[in-house]
Formats: sequence, C-alpha cells, structure tokens
Amino acid sequence: MSTEKIKCSCCGKEQNANQYYISESPFNSATGKLSVCKSCLQNEFQKDKDNLKNVQNILRMIDRPFVYDLWVSAVNESESKKKSAGNVLGTYMKNIGMKDYKSKTWADSEFDFEEEQEYTTQLLIAKSTEDISKEDIDELMQFWGRGLDVEDYIWLQNEYIDFTNRYECDSKGMELLINEICLTRLDIRKRRENGEKVDQQQKTLQDLLGSSNLKPVQETGASGVEQESFGTLIKKYENERPIPEPEPRWKDPDKIGKYIKVFFLGHLSRMLGLKNQYSEEYWEEMNKHTVEEPVAEEEDRENDLT
Repeated sequence: MSTEKIKCSCCGKEQNANQYYISESPFNSATGKLSVCKSCLQNEFQKDKDNLKNVQNILRMIDRPFVYDLWVSAVNESESKKKSAGNVLGTYMKNIGMKDYKSKTWADSEFDFEEEQEYTTQLLIAKSTEDISKEDIDELMQFWGRGLDVEDYIWLQNEYIDFTNRYECDSKGMELLINEICLTRLDIRKRRENGEKVDQQQKTLQDLLGSSNLKPVQETGASGVEQESFGTLIKKYENERPIPEPEPRWKDPDKIGKYIKVFFLGHLSRMLGLKNQYSEEYWEEMNKHTVEEPVAEEEDRENDLT
C-alpha cells in the first residue's frame, strides 16, 4: 500500500498513499484514503488558519468531524512541540484518526456551546419556510431553552402552535403550561425511540394537562363553544395577527368618520386658529355649501340695460 500512487483530486498530482489521511468513508473504500492530499489540505488551512470557521469548512468538505475539545488539544499539542508547530490541522487529523473517531463523519461534530448554538441558528434559518431573522431564532431558543437539536426546535414550535390554535392561551400561566406540555411530549418521544419506559413522563404529562384544563374530560360543552366562538376568534386575531386594512369602500360607508373629522375636529381647529388636515377638510366641505351674493352679475346686468 505504501508504494501505491494516488492522484489528488485537488492538485492532480500522483503521490504515495502516505501523503493522504485515512478515510473509512464508503466513497473512498477503493483506496482507504481521502481523495485530497495532505499538502492541499494544509495549503487551504494556511489561507485563514486563525479562523475556526475555515477549519470547520475544510472538515465539512472532506466529511470529517469537528470535535471542539480535540481541536483545543491539537492546538496545545502543536504549540508544545517544535516539530509540529504551526501544523495544527495535521495534529488534529492525527487525533481524529484514532479508534474512537476514525469512523465518524461531519454529522458527528461536537461544537462548544457558543459554536453549537451558532450552528443550530444557521440550520434553523436554512430550514425555515418563513422569513426568519437571527433575533427570532434567539427568541425561540430563549423560549425553549438552549442545547436542543434543530429538529427538536422545529417540532416543539409546531406543537406549540398547534396547541395555541386549538385552545385559548391568554395568560402567562397558560403559556408556561403549554410550554412544559410540549417539552414533556418531546421527552416521551425520545425515550420511546430509545426503547425506554415513559411511565413517569406520562404521569407528568397528565398532571400538566389537568392543571391547564386540557384533558378531554375537562372540555365541557360550554368551554368547547367558547373556544370556537366568533368573539374568541376575533380576540385571538386582534392579539396575535393585526386585522388588515379594509377596502376603501368599507373604510367609512356611513360617513360617520368624515362627519367627526370635518364638523368636530375641523371646526375645533378653526376656532383655535390651527392649520392642519382637519381644518383643510373643514373649509373644503364648507365651500361646497357656501352661497355667495352674486353682486358682480347684477352690476353687469344693469350696465347692459343702460
């Protein structure tokens, strides 16, 4: 294997196999090595070696994991040894070539807390079907807690929206209860996926549903009517979604708004000597109903007769 030549997919040169890092990816099974040589990886790393995002981008492209603790260890090891000074990437690649990490891929990356939150934020923005900002993501993490997977945030938010669409949530206490219900349901889902018992979690869920009056036995006919009443829907829309502007023909069909603006606000502005839109509307309306004495016409008529 040591005498075998492998052509680098980056520089195109044929080099000995020991100039390539080991890879257990099925796409590299023919050689058991990465398709990019060590020199090309090092050159790419040196372009911006102090930028951790650059390192992560390189590892992502070659489908190798980024493990924050191992990277810190590689930095310290590289600084302590003159031989490997400056070759932090090489030291790191050596470390992830060990038994515990050699079969791992980019999907198995482990970031530090801030790095992981940033990574999660970017994924949420990418996966969102709506126009969402980083501030919205921060608010989402603040509401559900940090450290969850992207899929967990998406599932929790969808579940919360489903609950609030079905039941009225008009208080902080109700909001907290629905929040805990969603988190408990997520815990139950994950435990079931791992084949664990969920008896205690189900009891907690039942208690939360009881505290929030969301158990089926607690949904009386009166509460059902209230939840679906037109007034409740209007209240919900006014609190959560602003009512859009009406069409011009429906803005003031009975002219009450005009009467108030012209004959009350406009007249008041005239009395106070104010010049504003109300006073202008007032004079515009007054001119329509003002009759002036036709003095000039009478004089012209008399002149014609004489």
